[in-house]
Amino acid sequence: MGPNIASFLNLSRWFAAFLVVIYHVRHLVLADFKDVTHPTVLTKALYFATGLGHEAVVVFFVISGFLVGGITLERWRARGPDLRAYASARVSRIYTVYLPALLVGCVLDVIGLHWFNSTELYTNSAQYQTLSLSTRVDAALDLPTFFGNLFMLQGVLTPHFGSNGPLWSLANEWWYYCLFGLLAAALTGQGKQRIACTAAAVAIGLLLPPKLMLWGLIWCLGIAAHAWVRSNWWRPHPALGMGLLVLVLVSSRFSRNEGQASMFADFGRDLVLGVSYVVALVSSTRLQSALPWARLQEHLAEFSYTAYLSHFPGMLFLVAMGAEVWGLKFLVQPDWRGLVYLVAACAILYAYAYVFFLLTEKHTPWVRQKLDAWLGPAQVRARGTRV
Repeated sequence: MGPNIASFLNLSRWFAAFLVVIYHVRHLVLADFKDVTHPTVLTKALYFATGLGHEAVVVFFVISGFLVGGITLERWRARGPDLRAYASARVSRIYTVYLPALLVGCVLDVIGLHWFNSTELYTNSAQYQTLSLSTRVDAALDLPTFFGNLFMLQGVLTPHFGSNGPLWSLANEWWYYCLFGLLAAALTGQGKQRIACTAAAVAIGLLLPPKLMLWGLIWCLGIAAHAWVRSNWWRPHPALGMGLLVLVLVSSRFSRNEGQASMFADFGRDLVLGVSYVVALVSSTRLQSALPWARLQEHLAEFSYTAYLSHFPGMLFLVAMGAEVWGLKFLVQPDWRGLVYLVAACAILYAYAYVFFLLTEKHTPWVRQKLDAWLGPAQVRARGTRV
């Protein structure tokens, strides 16, 4: 990839993660907009900008399809499929952070449940009617739920584990990885491998929820974006691509305020958003230079996955402990005190996520090297095909 599109991808990754984090923090720290006593234009702008968490997840899906699906398919077409190397890459990338996140999240939830629960955030969060907490945490800390999440069955057979609601999207990603790997191997492989991989993909697809499968089409947009970037097709000017993305983001945000919609209406809105991000991504190849602070963007993107995966249990623990120990109220008005709380909570969570990254995600190459060695010499030779 060229430096321009790489810098845009880095910006997209860290900023999407930030939008998810601040979306959850705002919904727990600040009062819901309908309960704001003196709404101003600035207040409306704040709530609008911090309400793009869902849109950020859609962008994540497209980025994943681009970086995993698009690059892998291109390599397999040139060199043939290597499912073992692909599995090694995906398992090391996901589980190096995911397993510690499950365990540390469990520890935080259990401590919060037993020592910082005078607010009943862990046992009766429904009373607060906040989007950040839609289920009882204490009811989701059992072993069956843990093992269901360990094998990526949250949203398929089990709820998410503990307080970590964002895990639903990781399960989606995991099954998209599995289905893509099998279908791409069927497309680029030969003989019986093609039949076996196709049959396995169909069997898995039939067992997964329809909604998960439907949103997989948005993940596939990333593959299309990669093919577009690698082709000689016309590419839109950055002003057109970025302008379209902003317009669709605003439209998506406003349309979600109109109440419940059908699954297909939700999918249509997210599909349009995904397409607009593809256009913006492709248009970034025509930027005259890399985006400003490219090195900083790269560093922030490095731990975006960790920030996404670790922030929610940390956020809940922080707010519950603050209420218990220091009497800090939450769901407060968005005055200067509320804004200080919002900014401070986000800063603490990002510091926590960075330490978590240093202990986990930063060691992904080492984990993959060990996994490659365990899988056998053939995987070491396939190192050039890594994604």
